[in-house]
Amino acid sequence: MAGPSVPREARALHLAVADWLMPAREGEPDPADRWHASGQEDNAAAFSLFLDRLRETENFEKDAGFKAQISSWLALLAEDDVLRAKTFAMATEATSNCEDRVTLALHQMKNVQLVHNAEKGVYDNNLPGLVSTGREMFRMEMLERIAREKVRTLALVDEIEVYLAYQNKLKESLELTSVTAEMRFFGASGVTASDLRSAERQVKAAENSEFSEWLLQWGPLHSVLERKEPERFNALREKQISDYEHTYQMLSDTELKPSGLVGNTDADRTIGVRAMESAKKEFLNGLRPLVEEMLGSYLKVKARWRLN
Repeated sequence: MAGPSVPREARALHLAVADWLMPAREGEPDPADRWHASGQEDNAAAFSLFLDRLRETENFEKDAGFKAQISSWLALLAEDDVLRAKTFAMATEATSNCEDRVTLALHQMKNVQLVHNAEKGVYDNNLPGLVSTGREMFRMEMLERIAREKVRTLALVDEIEVYLAYQNKLKESLELTSVTAEMRFFGASGVTASDLRSAERQVKAAENSEFSEWLLQWGPLHSVLERKEPERFNALREKQISDYEHTYQMLSDTELKPSGLVGNTDADRTIGVRAMESAKKEFLNGLRPLVEEMLGSYLKVKARWRLN
């Protein structure tokens, strides 16, 4: 969908940030001053444009708490160099389309923040929070899958509107904390009320039956386990490498040598993928008891959602 034109030149980042912050009290430093240095970082100009485009969105116009949400988010970004770099990089394409593209990009940035927090240890002593974050990431992943399938059934539709429609309209029912409350062009998405009801049920049913297995392969969980149980986790990682090498050699001896394919690039790649998948499966099987020991009490409720 067409949206407001993007300014040809970005404002200085600290000026764009200042519009989202509360003015400083008399005698106190301007809270935007700390952003002067950040304005020299990679992709800072793109993030400045992104902040200005956020002020043109439906959320800014209709959600009274939106400005405070962004202000709090900016305060976190100011304190975290790594997260700020990730977020700035995501802004490079966030203003290349309509305003709903800007809103979707904000959701993606907030998701990156949730994962980043888990990876850096915010939830090491808050395991219920870790599981809750994992559940939200699972729901978002499922919604993206559903939206992707919906896009394939539609002609002449902006896929951004489809992805955002599912997230925005199911924010409350799926408890999506990283999703905003408004979007501009829902009517152009092609997503119906029936589609939304079906998606909600699909996501909840999938979470009830699949979340525990999905959690095993979630990278942020691995980061937490590596910090809290380093010996056991690293032993499993070493075994994964050993399993890969053993399986690769076995496949080479039993399949490539008899066929005269040793040294064949495509054949080597094929058995390499198979060996990697086998080693990963064994790694996750070995991880399961450790995860159940650490998180079992938070995963015992098999049916997170009651389905009618």
